[in-house]
Amino acid sequence: MFGFNNHMLEALFDIFGGIATLYASIGYIVSVIFSKIMFDILGVKPILALIPFYNTYRIYKEYKGRVWKRNWGVAYILTFIFPAGIITGVVLNLTSYKVNNEVVFNFMLLFLVSIIIVFICFLIINVFGVIMLFIMYLPIFDTKVRKVVLNIQAVLTLLVVLGNSIMLKVDLHFDSLLLVMIQMIFSVVFTIVYLLAAREVRARIRSGEYFLQEKLDYGTMDSFEVNETLKARKRRLVVPIISNEFNYNVLENNDVK
Repeated sequence: MFGFNNHMLEALFDIFGGIATLYASIGYIVSVIFSKIMFDILGVKPILALIPFYNTYRIYKEYKGRVWKRNWGVAYILTFIFPAGIITGVVLNLTSYKVNNEVVFNFMLLFLVSIIIVFICFLIINVFGVIMLFIMYLPIFDTKVRKVVLNIQAVLTLLVVLGNSIMLKVDLHFDSLLLVMIQMIFSVVFTIVYLLAAREVRARIRSGEYFLQEKLDYGTMDSFEVNETLKARKRRLVVPIISNEFNYNVLENNDVK
């Protein structure tokens, strides 16, 4: 009735699987390179950069007390790793489903439910991913140009996820595929920008002219002191040596005022 058979489905999933594998492989390589550079800056063992997901989580964890008050790695686990795991499970379940004329209706129902689950997980990953973009890259983006690139990447991501449905309601002839292609191309530009930014930060540390912000001791500081100190650091991961006195004496200056 629907013209489905195992051969057609296997061919479809092979194509989808090949594209997904290629995309994941490229993403993993970029993640390892970026994590290795960041671990050099943060004083973390470089070998840990090879561990997928943990490498990104560790960067967020190392930011805690240096530029952000909380460990955003927990949010990364809840909004990316868990949804990604669910998507993987759904896809694997579909690929293992055997279709014949008697169960084709069950497959279509399963396929529809799977699409809804994948869409919800995809929405969670991308919407929260925009927030995590700023958490991850803002501490190493210290120029206006780089911050503009970061904002454009965030806007394009939101437009692809949420804007397509809105634009299609306004204009039925809106080319949503073009928007997706623009976002993908700009993602390459964004990747180059943050890799170069990370390398530049590492070079500054190695030159001896900059230092890595030390983690605050939450045990000896109250919440207000932590917030004020991090605010005074302007969310910068590294600062020039001459700024050392300012960063550590900011609370005393505030008390005088």
